Amino acid sequence: MTCANILAGKGAMLDTLVGRLKWERTEDGIRVEMPGPAEFAELLAIVILAGLPFVVYGLLRIFIEPAPGWVIAVLGGVGLLLAASGVMNLVGRKRLLIMNPAALTVTTSESCARSRTELTRAVRNLRSNPRISLRGNEYPEQIQVEIDGFGGTWTIGSRLTEAEAAALISKMMEVYAFPEWRPMINAVVSKESSSLRG
Repeated sequence: MTCANILAGKGAMLDTLVGRLKWERTEDGIRVEMPGPAEFAELLAIVILAGLPFVVYGLLRIFIEPAPGWVIAVLGGVGLLLAASGVMNLVGRKRLLIMNPAALTVTTSESCARSRTELTRAVRNLRSNPRISLRGNEYPEQIQVEIDGFGGTWTIGSRLTEAEAAALISKMMEVYAFPEWRPMINAVVSKESSSLRG
C-alpha cells in the first residue's frame, strides 16, 4: 500500500467532488483529496538532475582525453532516469485535508509526508484568491484556498479551478463555520496556548 493510500484512509474509495477533488464524509467531518502543488525548488532540482550527467561529461572531456560516445549515452540515460523519478514523485503527489469540528489537518503525501494541524477555533477568514507568483504575477485561472491562523496565512489548496475552490470551501463550511475575524476569542485561545507551554 502506498503512502498516498495510507493517507487517504487505507485504500478508501473517494467520490468525485468536482474536477480533480475527491472526497468522503467521515464520522464527524470530511476528507478531501486534491492534487499537491510542486514547489519551485523541486522543479529546479529535477532540471539540475537531468543536466548533471552532461556537466560530468564536460568535465571528463577537460581532464581526460575525449571520452567515447557511449559515455555520453550512459550519463544521459542516468540523468533522464533521475529526472523521471523526480517527475513521477511530483505527479503522484496528493494533498489530503481531514477536517472535523475540532481540528483541521492538511497532509501532503510524499516519500516523507508533511502535515499541519490547527484547531478550528483558532483559524478564521477562509477564502479563495488568485495565485500570485514570486515575481508578483497574478494567475486568475489558478485559485488557492487560504485561511488565517496564529502562524500567519496557511494555503490549504493551490492551483485549483474556481469551481474546485468553491466546492472545497463549501464542504469545509458545512463542517465548521469559520468566522472572518474574532479578536476576543483569538486572545483567549492564545492565552490557553501559552499556558499549555508553561
